[in-house]
Amino acid sequence: MARLAMPLASYGVLRTRDVDDARLAVAASLAPHRLTMLGPGFDAVHNAASLDRISLHYIDYGAEVQVDVDGLGFQLIQIPLAGTSAISAGSRSLTATPRTAVVAAPDGPLRMRYASGNPRLMVRVSSALLRERLDTARRTGVVVAGRPCASVDITRGRGRSWRSLLDVVLADLERDRGLAGSPLAAAALEIAIVDGLIASMAEPSDDNGPQAPHERIIKRAARLIDDHSGEPLGTPDVAEAVGLSVRALQAGFQTYLQTTPMAYLRHVRLLRVREALASGNAASVTDAAMRCGITHLGRLSGDYRAAFGESPSETLQRAR
Repeated sequence: MARLAMPLASYGVLRTRDVDDARLAVAASLAPHRLTMLGPGFDAVHNAASLDRISLHYIDYGAEVQVDVDGLGFQLIQIPLAGTSAISAGSRSLTATPRTAVVAAPDGPLRMRYASGNPRLMVRVSSALLRERLDTARRTGVVVAGRPCASVDITRGRGRSWRSLLDVVLADLERDRGLAGSPLAAAALEIAIVDGLIASMAEPSDDNGPQAPHERIIKRAARLIDDHSGEPLGTPDVAEAVGLSVRALQAGFQTYLQTTPMAYLRHVRLLRVREALASGNAASVTDAAMRCGITHLGRLSGDYRAAFGESPSETLQRAR
């Protein structure tokens, strides 16, 4: 896809040769900072568009400058369209280029040195949105190491696909009645951008699949299901409770119990229904099922007969 000569051209915020005007305009939509000229030719351009909890920015100072920030308060991804940007956070220093994006963490001081001829695309992601999507990623087994700054290769693999996604969003923003103008679609685009970033930064997975965790952890997970079978439970809930990824939990159940977490939960619920019916403590099959966490009654009879060789109503009748 051909890259726009000047992204977000329809969303101009500022064009100025005044350093203070540029600093104030960028601070208003990003973060307070100190802007220091390091070379001649200052001619700042700032374009910006917002979806909701993400905003996209095009910034070019036209000259070599240094920007110092005490703390962002949000996640910032920087992608030079030309030239290089040197970004330092604490003892960690990275270089952003048109081939490598740099992701800066919300907290802590940053120093950013932009070369002359270094127009940049920047993506501002709210910390709350990032936390939400990281929680979702963790529950599915995706792990992203926490670092003050990180680089993402945007020339291959998921990084390249993520960079192409940004181009799609940028082009859509320039269209009349584009998807970004719909709150529903804009929310989906935001999630796609953040999830794509997380996937691009994720730790490589083992090509042979997840290793089964220690058996005692799986036994603890099974006990948790036993104790809470009457409550709404999903595999991510159990995995989080025992400190495993979803994939690791599933691998452990297959290794040690030859089943899946949800199949184990269904069997426990069937046992609880049978106990309630056989003891005479349930007024009806429906009553027993609801008390034991089974809300889909349509498949109960078939599953029950397959497990115990009789229908639930037969068990209930025998107890009366």
